[in-house]
Amino acid sequence: MKKIGILLILTALALVLTLALAGCGTKEPTTAQSSTTPASTETKTSTPPVTQPETTPAKTAAPSPQEPATPEAPAVQTDVTAPDASAEDVDPSKTFSKSIQILQSLSGYRYTTTMKYEGIDDSVADSGTVEIHGEYSAPDRYHMTITDSSEGTRSEFVKIGNELWVNDDGVWTKVPEMAVTAMSQSIFSFGLDFVWGTLAEGLETGANFVGKETVNETKSLHYSSTNSDWEKSIDAGFGNAHGDIWVAEAGYPVKFVFTASGTDEDGNSGSIEWRSDVTDVDSQVTISAPTEE
Repeated sequence: MKKIGILLILTALALVLTLALAGCGTKEPTTAQSSTTPASTETKTSTPPVTQPETTPAKTAAPSPQEPATPEAPAVQTDVTAPDASAEDVDPSKTFSKSIQILQSLSGYRYTTTMKYEGIDDSVADSGTVEIHGEYSAPDRYHMTITDSSEGTRSEFVKIGNELWVNDDGVWTKVPEMAVTAMSQSIFSFGLDFVWGTLAEGLETGANFVGKETVNETKSLHYSSTNSDWEKSIDAGFGNAHGDIWVAEAGYPVKFVFTASGTDEDGNSGSIEWRSDVTDVDSQVTISAPTEE
């Protein structure tokens, strides 16, 4: 596997998953997270409590809200599948297609995505983690923080309507209007609505119902999918692709985990895991425009 940096590798995997599952090449994001507008969110100084208070970025020369703490991985509780649950009730083709529209109809939510890479490249161990903390507030406000452990970098973005701000070394800068669309498409390709909007369509015919479970404190339908097309599309030698998806009984995605591993033609081996957890659904999420220097 070519050592091109953890973020590039994970980006490639993200694109492979979205494109291979959808089977339709590049696609515009279903909502604004790729190039649309964010919602009223305020950059947070820490993961807000259940009451979810909001904190507007400090009006200083370098207002850089602290990244919310990564929530502890919630335990998955297996429920007894209701005896009257029909095949139609858990049909992936209906569950996933409806989940896209339901996700778009939510007034707000938060999500955490963790992408991990481990491998051996030219006999040298290589690993890294990229964490993404995102918030959405209807109809067009987004806040995202990306931390790359392998590079020691942290980037933060706020998008409200057609306006985009970037936090670099603690200083907020507004992106010129002519560059907003292009930058948004790149940055928010990791956004929940873009990723799920693309994955859901491809999963409709490649997933099997596992059972009813409670995950992230939400009653959910658990589906599992192993798609050989993922392996064919990953040029870096990854294979053994597998995915688990939880969709709330209310219809929106709650959690999904995708993994892939393998060895390339040069003998370099590695594995990748992509995990997203959705919380605070329909809660009050406030995203405010940062104060520029």
